[in-house]
Amino acid sequence: MAKNTLKEQAYAIIKENIINCTYAPSSFLVESELMQQVGASRTPIREALNKLEQENLVRILPKRGVLVCDITMGTLNEVYEVRRLVEPYIVREYGCRLDEEALRREYEQVEQSAQLPTGMQLHRVDNDLHQMLLNVSGNSYLRAMMDNIYGHNNRIRVFSGMKVAERRSDTCKEHLEILRFLLERDYERAAQAMLTHLENSKQTAVRALLAAGTPNRT
Repeated sequence: MAKNTLKEQAYAIIKENIINCTYAPSSFLVESELMQQVGASRTPIREALNKLEQENLVRILPKRGVLVCDITMGTLNEVYEVRRLVEPYIVREYGCRLDEEALRREYEQVEQSAQLPTGMQLHRVDNDLHQMLLNVSGNSYLRAMMDNIYGHNNRIRVFSGMKVAERRSDTCKEHLEILRFLLERDYERAAQAMLTHLENSKQTAVRALLAAGTPNRT
Protein backbone atom coordinates (compact mmCIF):
# COMPACT_ATOMS: atom_id res chain seq x y z
CA MET A 1 0.00 0.00 0.00
CA ALA A 2 1.32 3.42 -0.92
CA LYS A 3 2.65 5.68 1.81
CA ASN A 4 0.05 8.38 1.14
CA THR A 5 -2.73 5.79 1.27
CA LEU A 6 -1.45 4.51 4.62
CA LYS A 7 -1.26 8.05 5.94
CA GLU A 8 -4.83 8.74 4.79
CA GLN A 9 -6.04 5.47 6.29
CA ALA A 10 -4.31 6.22 9.59
CA TYR A 11 -5.72 9.74 9.60
CA ALA A 12 -9.27 8.54 8.93
CA ILE A 13 -9.20 5.81 11.58
CA ILE A 14 -7.66 7.93 14.32
CA LYS A 15 -9.91 10.88 13.56
CA GLU A 16 -13.04 8.74 13.64
CA ASN A 17 -12.02 7.31 17.01
CA ILE A 18 -11.45 10.82 18.36
CA ILE A 19 -14.78 12.13 17.08
CA ASN A 20 -16.77 9.17 18.41
CA CYS A 21 -14.85 9.47 21.70
CA THR A 22 -13.38 5.97 21.56
CA TYR A 23 -10.23 7.97 22.28
CA ALA A 24 -11.54 10.02 25.17
CA PRO A 25 -10.84 13.74 25.60
CA SER A 26 -7.71 14.40 27.68
CA SER A 27 -6.41 10.86 27.13
CA PHE A 28 -2.94 10.09 25.80
CA LEU A 29 -2.48 8.08 22.61
CA VAL A 30 0.27 5.47 22.53
CA GLU A 31 2.08 5.38 19.21
CA SER A 32 2.79 1.65 19.30
CA GLU A 33 -0.88 0.90 19.97
CA LEU A 34 -1.94 3.14 17.09
CA MET A 35 0.47 1.32 14.79
CA GLN A 36 -1.12 -1.99 15.76
CA GLN A 37 -4.70 -0.74 15.48
CA VAL A 38 -4.19 0.92 12.11
CA GLY A 39 -1.76 -1.61 10.69
CA ALA A 40 0.75 1.03 9.68
CA SER A 41 4.34 1.90 10.48
CA ARG A 42 5.48 4.83 12.61
CA THR A 43 5.86 7.33 9.75
CA PRO A 44 2.24 7.30 8.47
CA ILE A 45 0.99 7.42 12.07
CA ARG A 46 3.09 10.48 12.86
CA GLU A 47 2.05 12.21 9.64
CA ALA A 48 -1.60 11.56 10.49
CA LEU A 49 -1.12 12.91 14.01
CA ASN A 50 0.53 16.05 12.65
CA LYS A 51 -2.53 16.67 10.47
CA LEU A 52 -4.89 16.04 13.39
CA GLU A 53 -2.93 18.53 15.48
CA GLN A 54 -3.52 21.16 12.79
CA GLU A 55 -7.25 20.44 13.18
CA ASN A 56 -7.08 20.94 16.98
CA LEU A 57 -8.02 17.35 17.71
CA VAL A 58 -4.72 16.36 19.35
CA ARG A 59 -1.73 18.09 20.87
CA ILE A 60 1.75 16.67 20.38
CA LEU A 61 3.66 17.27 23.61
CA PRO A 62 7.44 16.79 23.45
CA LYS A 63 8.65 14.02 25.79
CA ARG A 64 5.08 13.39 26.96
CA GLY A 65 3.16 12.03 24.01
CA VAL A 66 0.02 12.79 22.05
CA LEU A 67 -2.87 14.25 24.01
CA VAL A 68 -6.44 14.11 22.73
CA CYS A 69 -7.76 17.65 23.03
CA ASP A 70 -10.30 18.32 25.75
CA ILE A 71 -13.83 19.49 25.00
CA THR A 72 -14.65 22.69 26.85
CA MET A 73 -17.29 25.36 26.68
CA GLY A 74 -14.72 27.39 24.77
CA THR A 75 -14.58 24.64 22.13
CA LEU A 76 -18.34 24.80 21.74
CA ASN A 77 -18.40 28.60 21.56
CA GLU A 78 -15.75 28.67 18.84
CA VAL A 79 -17.46 25.95 16.79
CA TYR A 80 -20.78 27.74 16.88
CA GLU A 81 -19.21 31.13 16.23
CA VAL A 82 -17.86 29.80 12.93
CA ARG A 83 -21.14 28.09 12.08
CA ARG A 84 -23.16 31.25 12.78
CA LEU A 85 -20.86 33.30 10.56
CA VAL A 86 -20.54 30.85 7.68
CA GLU A 87 -23.73 28.84 7.29
CA PRO A 88 -26.18 31.73 6.79
CA TYR A 89 -23.69 33.10 4.24
CA ILE A 90 -23.71 29.77 2.40
CA VAL A 91 -27.51 29.88 2.27
CA ARG A 92 -27.51 33.42 0.87
CA GLU A 93 -24.74 32.94 -1.66
CA TYR A 94 -25.23 29.37 -2.84
CA GLY A 95 -28.85 28.49 -2.07
CA CYS A 96 -29.75 29.32 -5.67
CA ARG A 97 -27.63 26.36 -6.83
CA LEU A 98 -29.78 23.81 -5.01
CA ASP A 99 -31.87 21.60 -7.24
CA GLU A 100 -35.61 21.78 -6.48
CA GLU A 101 -36.00 18.01 -6.64
CA ALA A 102 -33.16 17.53 -4.15
CA LEU A 103 -34.75 20.09 -1.84
CA ARG A 104 -38.09 18.30 -1.98
CA ARG A 105 -36.43 14.95 -1.22
CA GLU A 106 -34.67 16.51 1.75
CA TYR A 107 -37.96 18.04 2.90
CA GLU A 108 -39.60 14.59 2.87
CA GLN A 109 -36.69 13.03 4.76
CA VAL A 110 -36.84 15.69 7.45
CA GLU A 111 -40.60 15.18 7.83
CA GLN A 112 -40.02 11.45 8.27
CA SER A 113 -37.15 11.98 10.73
CA ALA A 114 -39.57 13.43 13.28
CA GLN A 115 -40.77 9.87 13.80
CA LEU A 116 -37.35 8.22 13.84
CA PRO A 117 -36.61 6.21 16.98
CA THR A 118 -32.91 6.92 17.41
CA GLY A 119 -30.83 10.02 17.89
CA MET A 120 -28.20 8.86 15.42
CA GLN A 121 -30.77 8.78 12.61
CA LEU A 122 -31.90 12.30 13.42
CA HIS A 123 -28.28 13.47 13.57
CA ARG A 124 -27.71 11.95 10.14
CA VAL A 125 -30.66 13.82 8.66
CA ASP A 126 -29.50 16.98 10.43
CA ASN A 127 -26.02 16.61 8.97
CA ASP A 128 -27.43 15.91 5.50
CA LEU A 129 -29.01 19.36 5.20
CA HIS A 130 -25.86 21.20 6.23
CA GLN A 131 -23.67 19.05 3.97
CA MET A 132 -26.03 19.52 1.03
CA LEU A 133 -25.72 23.29 1.37
CA LEU A 134 -21.96 23.10 1.75
CA ASN A 135 -21.45 20.83 -1.24
CA VAL A 136 -23.22 23.11 -3.71
CA SER A 137 -20.82 25.94 -2.88
CA GLY A 138 -18.11 24.30 -4.99
CA ASN A 139 -15.56 26.00 -2.73
CA SER A 140 -12.94 23.44 -1.69
CA TYR A 141 -11.42 25.72 0.96
CA LEU A 142 -14.80 26.37 2.52
CA ARG A 143 -15.58 22.66 2.46
CA ALA A 144 -12.30 21.75 4.15
CA MET A 145 -12.85 24.31 6.91
CA MET A 146 -16.44 23.28 7.55
CA ASP A 147 -15.67 19.56 7.44
CA ASN A 148 -13.31 20.22 10.34
CA ILE A 149 -15.96 22.26 12.16
CA TYR A 150 -18.60 19.56 11.63
CA GLY A 151 -16.18 16.98 13.01
CA HIS A 152 -15.80 18.99 16.20
CA ASN A 153 -19.57 19.50 16.32
CA ASN A 154 -20.22 15.76 16.08
CA ARG A 155 -17.61 15.10 18.76
CA ILE A 156 -19.42 17.49 21.10
CA ARG A 157 -22.66 15.62 20.42
CA VAL A 158 -21.13 12.25 21.24
CA PHE A 159 -19.22 13.40 24.31
CA SER A 160 -22.15 15.23 25.87
CA GLY A 161 -24.54 12.38 25.14
CA MET A 162 -26.92 14.95 23.72
CA LYS A 163 -30.47 13.73 24.07
CA VAL A 164 -32.43 14.54 20.95
CA ALA A 165 -35.91 14.01 22.39
CA GLU A 166 -36.21 17.62 23.54
CA ARG A 167 -34.91 18.92 20.20
CA ARG A 168 -36.36 16.40 17.75
CA SER A 169 -39.57 18.30 17.07
CA ASP A 170 -37.90 21.73 17.09
CA THR A 171 -34.99 20.62 14.91
CA CYS A 172 -37.34 19.19 12.31
CA LYS A 173 -39.52 22.30 12.33
CA GLU A 174 -36.47 24.54 11.94
CA HIS A 175 -35.10 22.47 9.07
CA LEU A 176 -38.46 22.41 7.34
CA GLU A 177 -38.65 26.18 7.63
CA ILE A 178 -35.18 26.57 6.08
CA LEU A 179 -36.12 24.20 3.27
CA ARG A 180 -39.45 25.89 2.69
CA PHE A 181 -37.77 29.27 2.23
CA LEU A 182 -35.20 27.69 -0.08
CA LEU A 183 -37.98 26.16 -2.17
CA GLU A 184 -39.59 29.60 -2.32
CA ARG A 185 -36.20 31.03 -3.36
CA ASP A 186 -36.31 33.45 -0.44
CA TYR A 187 -32.65 33.17 0.51
CA GLU A 188 -32.60 36.00 3.05
CA ARG A 189 -35.37 34.44 5.12
CA ALA A 190 -33.74 31.02 4.72
CA ALA A 191 -30.49 32.49 6.07
CA GLN A 192 -32.31 34.01 9.05
CA ALA A 193 -34.02 30.67 9.70
CA MET A 194 -30.61 28.98 9.60
CA LEU A 195 -29.25 31.48 12.14
CA THR A 196 -32.18 30.83 14.48
CA HIS A 197 -31.64 27.08 14.12
CA LEU A 198 -27.96 27.40 15.02
CA GLU A 199 -28.65 29.60 18.03
CA ASN A 200 -31.21 27.11 19.36
CA SER A 201 -28.88 24.18 18.69
CA LYS A 202 -26.11 25.92 20.59
CA GLN A 203 -28.28 26.40 23.66
CA THR A 204 -29.14 22.71 23.66
CA ALA A 205 -25.45 21.82 23.32
CA VAL A 206 -24.52 24.16 26.20
CA ARG A 207 -27.04 22.47 28.50
CA ALA A 208 -25.83 19.02 27.46
CA LEU A 209 -22.17 19.87 28.08
CA LEU A 210 -22.92 21.38 31.48
CA ALA A 211 -24.86 18.25 32.41
CA ALA A 212 -21.88 16.15 31.30
CA GLY A 213 -19.61 18.13 33.63
CA THR A 214 -17.64 19.82 30.88
CA PRO A 215 -15.08 22.37 32.10
CA ASN A 216 -16.43 25.90 31.71
CA ARG A 217 -13.21 27.28 30.25
CA THR A 218 -11.71 28.23 26.93
